[in-house]
Amino acid sequence: MSEVIYLFGDSAPLPSVVSIGSFDGVHRGHKAILDRIRSVSKSNNLRSLVATFDPHPREFLGYGKLQNLTTISERKAILKEYEVDAFAVIPFTTALSLLEPDVFVRTVLVEKMGAKAIVTGHDHRFGRDRKGDSALLRELGEQLGFSVLQCDPETIDGEVVSSSLIRELVETGRVKKAHRFMGRRHSFTGKVVRGAGRGKSIGISTANLQTVSEDKLSPGVGVYAVLVEIPDEATMKLGMMNIGYQPTFDGTELHLEVNILDWSGDLYDREVRVEFVERIRNEKKFDSIEGLIEQLNKDRVRCRRLLGEIS
Repeated sequence: MSEVIYLFGDSAPLPSVVSIGSFDGVHRGHKAILDRIRSVSKSNNLRSLVATFDPHPREFLGYGKLQNLTTISERKAILKEYEVDAFAVIPFTTALSLLEPDVFVRTVLVEKMGAKAIVTGHDHRFGRDRKGDSALLRELGEQLGFSVLQCDPETIDGEVVSSSLIRELVETGRVKKAHRFMGRRHSFTGKVVRGAGRGKSIGISTANLQTVSEDKLSPGVGVYAVLVEIPDEATMKLGMMNIGYQPTFDGTELHLEVNILDWSGDLYDREVRVEFVERIRNEKKFDSIEGLIEQLNKDRVRCRRLLGEIS
């Protein structure tokens, strides 16, 4: 029987309405599932329970390193906002990957989690080799005493909302569209570290960021209008962020640099959170430092205008 780690809520196998999946991004498609969970929970006096896997099954099974839209701790915070009663993480192991679908449902969902109702997405698969499907789940429900509710896919402009689609949008810098599909802006938290000091030398001070989580997805190379959350500051600050290799300086390493507009102070060794609003241009190599400075000043004006429209 697989281990289950509860990040909040009672770990006892209380009568529950359960949904299990990656829930990466906790996007608009997930919201439909969460709304159904909350409705069933209230109308049937059941605990609402969401469970996810760590690491992601695809990554564990050798399909490559997966960069997440949201860390487990971020998912925890978002699910608390949705007033989910309990959130659990199932460590994905070799033993778990080999469980037949019926064994997984009986030992994990029913015996460990107390499932009396299970809410799934439209394409939910489970168990060894992903052999379990909605038809099998309904059959098991009749045997083990739980109901099954399947949510239709959520679409925007004819596209099905999914974590993989949103990852693609973020990776290619289309953060504004990703916002529409996810329901919140993509963000990451970075620790401010010392850089080469080039920004200060050209009159545009930047904070050089080192991502706190190696598993967190960073948007593609480019210049972005961003909002910046600074510790102990009541409001988000307007900012301009560059993700790239500093080609004007013949750089070869990826840098994450944010220029916080209308703010100054010491942020070294502190953590800031950046929300990506819109990508404004590609990274470019300039013929001169003066050309770079001129473009950055134009970028700051554009960022200020874009961010002013949403604040």
